[in-house]
Amino acid sequence: MSLVTFEDVIHFAVEREEAAYRLYKGAAAQSKNIASRKMLESMAEEEAGHKQFFGNIDLEKVEEYKKITIPDMKMDTYLVEKPLRPDASYQEVLAYAIQAEEKAYQLYMAAADAINDAELQKTLRVFADVEKGHEIKVQKLYDDHVYTEN
Repeated sequence: MSLVTFEDVIHFAVEREEAAYRLYKGAAAQSKNIASRKMLESMAEEEAGHKQFFGNIDLEKVEEYKKITIPDMKMDTYLVEKPLRPDASYQEVLAYAIQAEEKAYQLYMAAADAINDAELQKTLRVFADVEKGHEIKVQKLYDDHVYTEN
């Protein structure tokens, strides 16, 4: 799959946010640390909000306002290489989440760079920053709970 139009980017973003929501809900359920569980639940809710935002964008209005055509964004660049196993350990879930958040950051930055609409660019860059923030939070969880426990 390639991301060629703004609609492609939005559909991919909705799917990615749903996957991130499920990832964080599952990680929260596995977490033995109450603070980690609460933070992961909070991150899941943020991802659900992102999904709702992207799902509510009026694509026809956007396309009428400015014709947006995004060059092939090389989708494989934005996907985590290894799928997450259903029986993944807490450590594996966190490692996967770190990679997924970095890939999401890269996707939103590339999408922002590829369009001409300043408002949409700003929105995509804000989402990129939020994803980078998630990556940093998960890295801290990994550091605090995986490195400490090993």
